[in-house]
Amino acid sequence: MSTRATVASGVVMVLATVAVAFGAQGRAWSEQAVPQTVPSLKNWMPGGSGFSLGAHARVLYAQDALRDSAADLAAGLRAVTGNDIVAQAGSVGEPGDIVVRTGPVSGAPDTPEGYRISVAHTLDLQGADTAGAFYSTRSALQLLRRATTLPGGVVTDWPEYRERGLMLDVGREFMPVDMLRAQIRRMGQLKLNLLHLHLSDRFGFRLDSDRHPEITAREHYSKQEVRDLVEYAARYQVEIVPEVDFPGHMNGILAAHPELKLRSASGAVSDAAIDIADPRSYDLMRDILEEFLPLFPGRYWHLGADEFLLDGARVASFDDYPQLGAYARATYGPQAQPVDAFLGLINWGAAIVREHGKRPRIWNDGLHTGEGTIGIGSDIVVDFWSRAGIPQLPLPFFGIARTAPDLIAAGHEVRNAAFTPTYFVTGGPTSVGNVPAPIAYELWDPAVFIDGMRLTPEQNTHNLGSGLFVWCDDPAVQTPAQIAASITMPLRVMAQQTWGPARAGSYPEFAALSDVVAEPVP
Repeated sequence: MSTRATVASGVVMVLATVAVAFGAQGRAWSEQAVPQTVPSLKNWMPGGSGFSLGAHARVLYAQDALRDSAADLAAGLRAVTGNDIVAQAGSVGEPGDIVVRTGPVSGAPDTPEGYRISVAHTLDLQGADTAGAFYSTRSALQLLRRATTLPGGVVTDWPEYRERGLMLDVGREFMPVDMLRAQIRRMGQLKLNLLHLHLSDRFGFRLDSDRHPEITAREHYSKQEVRDLVEYAARYQVEIVPEVDFPGHMNGILAAHPELKLRSASGAVSDAAIDIADPRSYDLMRDILEEFLPLFPGRYWHLGADEFLLDGARVASFDDYPQLGAYARATYGPQAQPVDAFLGLINWGAAIVREHGKRPRIWNDGLHTGEGTIGIGSDIVVDFWSRAGIPQLPLPFFGIARTAPDLIAAGHEVRNAAFTPTYFVTGGPTSVGNVPAPIAYELWDPAVFIDGMRLTPEQNTHNLGSGLFVWCDDPAVQTPAQIAASITMPLRVMAQQTWGPARAGSYPEFAALSDVVAEPVP
């Protein structure tokens, strides 16, 4: 048995023992004054009369924008209690009613996701904005799912990080729309707010292209399916971030355009990388961006920009492609380095993204210390996953990536996408790095990056957050349904660590509570 397997087995045995001891304690939670939710609540001030959900309670919404949130809460309570609960417009409730509204949330930072729950004869849910109001209904549903009578007091709650997400690699393994919707509902219940879709990779380009129908995979999402999914996600306060990876990971696109594949001086042809010294490549990439940027109304577009010179197990260097150096010098001056062709591509794509009113994002591994003569725009969000590029390859295969503090000092905001523990990989060499949920829960928080460097509190204000990144390196290993089941606990852990505070009680306590309240009501 491997060392890792031995350690994992030991952890499981210890946790199982603790879980048995926890059984009696779990039954006593409903008698405690501190309400329990997943993710946990920031602040609880007990006092005053308690609340008892009425058999014919109303969920009143004080603003029309909260109708859907109120309707979802009423439907959930009907399902878990059997009570005749309805959603209605209104702002003044009777004992046993619930009122949902927006307004100032004192005692919380200035964030639209903050909320307050006042527990008295009525249950008053007040969000700083519609997002906070929605999250207040998720907490209320979790609390009332366990007991329809609550002790009096006031909850004040808000997220530690602005971004709390889930990434799905639908480029390698197509995931049906129903599965995506189920994950969105799960995200809403856990107060996760960013669904990152990796839409193009080795096994397909998953969007239905009118300009270039030849690149569209057999299994794909129609434009109407995307519009409907975006609207559905908004109901659960989830923003969709689309990613079409340039200039690497373009197998699904380049299969239809072999003339644009990057060729080395020795004649080796990359199936994954596009030749960024060829003007025709920019025409194709611009067409894709211009067609699909308007389809996604969110704030971001992810340009990818990772693993450009990695093709399967073969790693090349810029020196293998003299046309890249020639292009860089012709475009950026005689002092330019070959890597400037790559950095310039990032700036070129970012400019198109900005023209459409969005903010560009990229992965970090192509940004190396001391390389290149041009910089990239400081407004670009950098998803920081690896200090050395590819975890299963020798450390300096491309060079050492700039650290997260380096990027923050240069003006970037970052997201912690550390491949351990935020990655969940289905098959392939990196799947051995999947970190068990108990270990991630006990030992990690989003301020700790892949190289073990913990950001200072000031630096961490430029850290947008983190999430769970699901990569389908081998799409034959698990079906979409199996993936959804496998990420159940990792996703709950990421919700806790990004909403904060990290580690709310022991892991067995957290897991037991999660099994009761963390999944959406059927």
